[in-house]
Parts: sequence; C-alpha cells; structure tokens
Amino acid sequence: MPTTVLFLMSTMFIANIGFGIILPTLPFLSRQVGASTFELGLALSAFAIAQLLFSSFWGGMSDRVGKRPILILGIVGYGVTSALVGLSPNVVVLLLLRFLSGALCSAVMPASLSLAANATTPEMRPRVMAYMGSVNGIGFIVGPPLGAVLSVFGLQVPFVSVGILSIVNGIVALWLLPKESPRPVGDEQTKLSFRGFLQIKHNLRAFFDRSLTPFLGGTFAFTLADATVTSTLAFFLTDTLHSTQAMAGWAFMVNGGVGALIQVAMFSAMYQRWGEKATIVTGFSFGALGYLTLGLSTSVVWVFVAITLLAFCRGFAFPAMTSAISLRTTVHSQGSSFGSQMTFNSLGRTIGPLIAGWLFAYQERFPYFFACGLLVATVLFIRVGLKGKLSARAEQA
Repeated sequence: MPTTVLFLMSTMFIANIGFGIILPTLPFLSRQVGASTFELGLALSAFAIAQLLFSSFWGGMSDRVGKRPILILGIVGYGVTSALVGLSPNVVVLLLLRFLSGALCSAVMPASLSLAANATTPEMRPRVMAYMGSVNGIGFIVGPPLGAVLSVFGLQVPFVSVGILSIVNGIVALWLLPKESPRPVGDEQTKLSFRGFLQIKHNLRAFFDRSLTPFLGGTFAFTLADATVTSTLAFFLTDTLHSTQAMAGWAFMVNGGVGALIQVAMFSAMYQRWGEKATIVTGFSFGALGYLTLGLSTSVVWVFVAITLLAFCRGFAFPAMTSAISLRTTVHSQGSSFGSQMTFNSLGRTIGPLIAGWLFAYQERFPYFFACGLLVATVLFIRVGLKGKLSARAEQA
C-alpha cells in the first residue's frame, strides 16, 4: 500500500482518537468553568454543527488550492484549538473554541479521502476506502479509555495531548505528503464549490446528480439512524433494561471494533465478489435487522447481538458508498464530492439526536423502530436508484 495512504490513515486515526480522548473529559471541564447542563449540550453539539457548516467549504477549497495545504491547516488547527479548549477560562471561550475545533477538523476527512483516492487505482480504491473507514472505528475504541487515563493527571492533559499529537502530524505532513497541481481558478465547478460555507447549490446539485444521489442519501440515512443509538443507548440500558452506564461504553467499543474488523477482513472480498450494490444493500439489511433487534431487546445480551448486527452495517455499507462516490468523481472534484458526503453525514448527526430524543421521550423503543424503518426505506431507494449492474466509473482526469 502506498506510503501516502498509510500516512493519511494515521491522520484520520489521530483526528478520531482525539475526538474520543476529549469526549469523556469534556463534561468535567465544562463543569469546572461553570457550564450549565444546557451549555454542556452546546459544547458537544457545537463541534457537529461546525462540521455541518464547513465540510463542503473545505472540500471545495481543497479542489481550489490543493488537498495538502487544506489537510495540514485542518489537522494543525484542530490540534491548536483542542489544546486551547483545555485552557478555557470561561464558558463563552469554551464554546467558541469547540466550534472552531469542529470547523477545522472538518477539513481533515474530505482532504484525506480525496488524497487517498488520487493516490490509488480504481481497482485498489474500495479496499483503501475500507481501511480509511476502519481507522475511524479503531480511534473511537482507543480514544475514550485513553482519555480517561490521561485525565487522572489533570483535566487539561487530554486536550493538550491531542493538540501536540495533531500538530506533530501536521509537521510530518509538510515533508511526507507530495505536492499537487491545484485545479485552475477559472474552472466552473471549482468556482461553484468555493461559494459560501454551506455550499447549498453544490450540495443540492451533487444530491440530484443521479450517479451520486443513492450514496449521499444513503450516507444521510446511515448517520441519522446511527445517531439514534449514540444519543439514547446509555439511557435505554440504564432506565429500560436496568443495566449500568459502563455497559453502554462496552457496547460502543464492540460496535466500533467489530465494524473496523469487518472493513479490514471482509469488506474487500465482499465488494469484489458481489459488487457495490449488493454490498450496500447487504449492509443496510444487517442494519435494519440490528435496529429491529435492539427495539425488541429485553436483556443486555440481545443489545449486544443488535450492536454486532449494526457493526456489519457500518463495515459494509459506509465504505462501499464512499468508494462509489470516489469512482464516480473526477480527480479534480474529489474534495468537493467528499465534502458533500461529509455534509450529509454531519446533517444526519445534527438532527438525528433531536429526532431520537423526541421519540425516546414518547416511548423508549421508538427510536430503534424508526431507524429500522428508515434503513428498510433506504434499501428500497438504493435498489431503485442503482438499477442494473454497477459499472459506471468517472473518467479520471
């Protein structure tokens, strides 16, 4: 595998492990600076909202000025702002830095994915995208326990550690990542992708591009459904099944770990044997079954069965959709397309907890039945949207 791809995998790993390291310590730091429960919620959501606003912007900028400088700016900026979060003197500064951290971190994934796509052949790309996705799950597994250990030495230590790690990664990127030729400024698609932070025109055009619609819609459905678990599972285990909050941590680790293992060990063979349509449909089918099992669970054992089924959805569907987007996008538009995918990803993570919270307040099992229905509808949508054998490939230019 190219050295560039291995380094990009490490960069995405650092961004995700950084998020995981900070997550368990942030509530205690927020309390230390006098944040209310509502302000703690804002500190958590500010990161996701910033990613929603800026993902497409950075994707378009990476096509305009080059992926390498945008990636370096993103990872170094993320490191600086993460370290400063740990030194926040009050709530206002904390919220502002969390927003800036999310905005800069949102540059990392589109630039990393597009650089990886440009460094690989179409035949290698599905396997590479699976590996890139697997490091996200691994980072999510390693981050929280590492953050808990580091916080023993002080609440500021996890934040400063993430900052140092990210800044060093950016410095290494200066000499390790190859320089590239940016797209000409006068190019019409580049001009379109540069206008505005929300990139509404570009994202709508990408969504209604029939070659990309199933994958962007599938990304939104996947993250919206996934948000029902991340936002309610702890309460479901403790309030409904009378288990412990620690069990929720184990459930998330199992989900991320099994998902990463599937992407590394099974995804490539599945994709090459059955193609992207069957891989995506199989993944979402596992997901629908997993959410149904979760909604019907009467014990912790069944929750872990459901979580394992959901890991198959994560391991098959998401990397297949990412690979499909890459293969249907020209070299000079990779950043914009991945930026659009991350925007739909962030949109699902932003509104998903709101829907899940409302449904959970009405009946604690409804969020999972809703997610099951959503993925069943997505399977039908993809089967209709991807008629015939999927052999379309974007002309690499």
